[in-house]
Amino acid sequence: MFYRKRKPDEARFFDRLGKKSEVYKYYFKHGTSLGFNMYFVSGIERYLGDLRFRNPLYFDGKTFRHVKKTVTADAIFDRSGGVKFPPKEIDAKVLNCITFKKICWNKLKTYELIGKYVSKSYAVRSRKDLLAGLKKFSRNSLVVLKPARGLGGKGIIIAKKDKLKKRKLDKKLYILQKFIDTSSGIAGIVEGRHDLRIAIAEGKIVLAHVRTPRQGSFLANVAQGGTIKEVPLSKIPKKILQVVRAVQNKIDQKFNYPLYSIDFGISKNKVFIFEINDQIGFPTGEMKNAEKFVDQILKSLQRIADTSPLEKNDSQIRAYD
Repeated sequence: MFYRKRKPDEARFFDRLGKKSEVYKYYFKHGTSLGFNMYFVSGIERYLGDLRFRNPLYFDGKTFRHVKKTVTADAIFDRSGGVKFPPKEIDAKVLNCITFKKICWNKLKTYELIGKYVSKSYAVRSRKDLLAGLKKFSRNSLVVLKPARGLGGKGIIIAKKDKLKKRKLDKKLYILQKFIDTSSGIAGIVEGRHDLRIAIAEGKIVLAHVRTPRQGSFLANVAQGGTIKEVPLSKIPKKILQVVRAVQNKIDQKFNYPLYSIDFGISKNKVFIFEINDQIGFPTGEMKNAEKFVDQILKSLQRIADTSPLEKNDSQIRAYD
């Protein structure tokens, strides 16, 4: 497991994760029981290239301990946000590959890949682009302006077009979208505004939870004050499962079966995708599908470990650079 940024007090890092600690421990313990040598590395300075890491922490079945040696990985579970890792030449040995991460970290690229299920999106690189894009919306409609690259709902503005006309922009790339009103909820799952997240690992749905915004807010992100509740996989509506399968047909085989989540909303009985995420927070210990989530990740890593770095479809990957 690799984090690009150095974590403080590494040997005790997972003990400080509250309700997620037990799930992380299960990941390392179960991986060990499957025959893996499990290592934890944080800090890009420890990556030496060619899958080699300097002075990692080794999990001995109970605790972590530093080992003063260089370890060559058979598979890497990449937990680094952003698109500075992994290098393209080790893509086949990393969950997830850099090509897929670049799509997830640019909402315009996501729109290009699965635009059929996403609210119509317009690129905004300047005030001129903003004003031109706003002309495509009716006067009283709510419009979403958000950074093309970002996490946790940061920087998202939802307002009527007249208010957005006055908005000053920095040099970021933004996208402009019609607001999707999910206030009708999802029958049997949630009443009112929502964001239904479905996680996929090794080609299978492993986890689902619904997030709801705090009162007076449109944003369901937990980082923005939203609440979260696990959803039994058997309760996921068929019309959402159909869209999940369609998206998997565009992603799984093409990008070496990555770990990702899809955020959904239903508006006027139509299914919309809000975004696809390549970095998924581990579930908390009380979630019933927490172990299923971990087990599928370990299956991915086992497959990657058993695959030669040369066994990849470069022609497909290059098409999405």
